[in-house]
Amino acid sequence: MTTATTNTTGEPLPLTYPDGLPESVAPLGDKPVRALRFLIPIVSFAAGALIVGWYLNPKQFYHSYLFGYVFALDIALGALFWTLIHHVADAGWSVGLRRVFENISRAILPLTALFIPVLIGIYSGKLHAWFEFIHKDPSKLVGHEVHLQHVKHLYFATPFFLGRLAIYFAVWIAYSTMMRNWSTRQDVVGGVELTKKMHWWAPSGVGLLGLTSTFFAFDIVMSLQYSWFSTIFGVYFWVGGIRGSLATCVLVVLALRRAGYLQNTITIEHLHDVAKIMFGFTVFWAYIAFSQYFLIWYGNMPEETQFYLLRRNGAWYPMSILLPILYFVVPFFMLLPRAHKRSVRWLAVIATWVLVMHAYDLYWQILPVLHNDTIHFHYLDVAAPVCMFGVLLLATIWGLQRLPLIPIRDARLNETIGYENETP
Repeated sequence: MTTATTNTTGEPLPLTYPDGLPESVAPLGDKPVRALRFLIPIVSFAAGALIVGWYLNPKQFYHSYLFGYVFALDIALGALFWTLIHHVADAGWSVGLRRVFENISRAILPLTALFIPVLIGIYSGKLHAWFEFIHKDPSKLVGHEVHLQHVKHLYFATPFFLGRLAIYFAVWIAYSTMMRNWSTRQDVVGGVELTKKMHWWAPSGVGLLGLTSTFFAFDIVMSLQYSWFSTIFGVYFWVGGIRGSLATCVLVVLALRRAGYLQNTITIEHLHDVAKIMFGFTVFWAYIAFSQYFLIWYGNMPEETQFYLLRRNGAWYPMSILLPILYFVVPFFMLLPRAHKRSVRWLAVIATWVLVMHAYDLYWQILPVLHNDTIHFHYLDVAAPVCMFGVLLLATIWGLQRLPLIPIRDARLNETIGYENETP
């Protein structure tokens, strides 16, 4: 039996297991019964609340559903990003974490099917204002709307619109499935050939993911205000998902470690590095958010300022003021001390905070289009993200039940076992 370098306790950990996998990295099988007993009823109850809401208040339902849907999809795409980046960077320390991201990205497939209600909301006229706009009587158009209607007719023509969406989801499904299947096959056959294949395909995946997620943000979220545009909005969209997927990964790993898994393969050293990356993207989000606001404020063009002017109405205004404080300042100082990045309790609090604030940010982006005057909080605004995030967690657990918790025959696995951060 071959062994890796020693882990943090000084004990060698095997890389190949002719007599079976160690309990700490073996597939969960039927063991997460308690989690499923807790999660399935919550998801079912939230789904039932959504169905009731659709019957009683369709317009509120579609906007809340979009909010919850984008929240979960953004995180799943962020997980795909980290899977691809791992291969682009040919990283060794993150080999153990890669399987967690691979399993989180499984949610892309069920979320593809769950996009159907969003399309129904669009074409029923209860979701996107631009759908009503492009069919508006030309004699009633004013000012720049004349030019916008011509452009929107071309861009949002049904065949072109649906074709773009099909390409987006096809790219996401293809790359997440390919990377996961090759990773799974490597667990059986070993060697470096599959690693080289993943390295070869990953750069194109990062490029296509960035392009498709950007245009998805334009088509589905930015178009809620049909005459507003921001070229940086796509980056703003996916940087939130990148942070959200890091937070989700931290919570999944902490839950597994609490249950006795991954004790010697994903340690506080790895989580420390994840927290450092999360800190970096916290600063990056603030940079993107400020850049978008500053350029629009400086240009002072009505087509651009309308986004922020709408969010100055009623209770939306204090929510706008609190957004950079809660989503940047608070996590910045929470993540700044080294001790916090190496504390299990602090990491759990920080990851939960980032997820909640990511939902806060998306709520601020989407719901003002429905309630222009002020915030009208609805129970569907809770049911939708709970249901969609629950679907993401169920997809993740489904993967954890069937595959080893780490890529057991990755050629660089020995680099992640016993990994230690450099002392400051």
